[in-house]
Amino acid sequence: MHELAPIIRALSQHRGRRHPARRLLKRAAVALVLRESDQGAQMLVIERAQRDGDPWSGHLGFPGGRLETADGRSGSRAAIRETAEELGLTLRPADGITRLSDIRTLDHRRRAPLILSPFVYRWPEPEQTLIPNHEVADWQWITLAWLDEPSQRGTTRYRRYGLNLDLPCYDCAGQTRLWGLSLMIADELRHAIHRGL
Repeated sequence: MHELAPIIRALSQHRGRRHPARRLLKRAAVALVLRESDQGAQMLVIERAQRDGDPWSGHLGFPGGRLETADGRSGSRAAIRETAEELGLTLRPADGITRLSDIRTLDHRRRAPLILSPFVYRWPEPEQTLIPNHEVADWQWITLAWLDEPSQRGTTRYRRYGLNLDLPCYDCAGQTRLWGLSLMIADELRHAIHRGL
């Protein structure tokens, strides 16, 4: 069983890579929220609501969004703000555990490069109730030990530019799958934990 306290100690030693163009490109940030449970440490994921024009609608991911003027240059501030907007969950800077590596991806609104910065937080005390907004269809907690099971890893078919691609994923509850950038982020989290334990 993966207990949260040693995971936090392991992650606190991790140093995510900062992309050299992060000050020059548009940025977004996401929050990975971890909590203790009877099954061991768990990670919060959201299912994005179905929206026309949103290439990620219906997908599993992490709460987050683009940096806004009020965030300054702080990806952590943006991740905290977006988590509050999307889930009604109040995170504090003191809840932060570490940051993971920046990922260079594509801003689908502008067809331009975007830097995505993931930040890891512990579930705040006292206990809070999640109140999702219109951007979130559902949420679930994934037990970190479950991610270590090879049988949970599969592939999903993704069609892009007329091509069918079989991409790695985790099959989660129902028809939901964790894949793409969210899978890359979850994999870095797993590897950082295992290196530090």
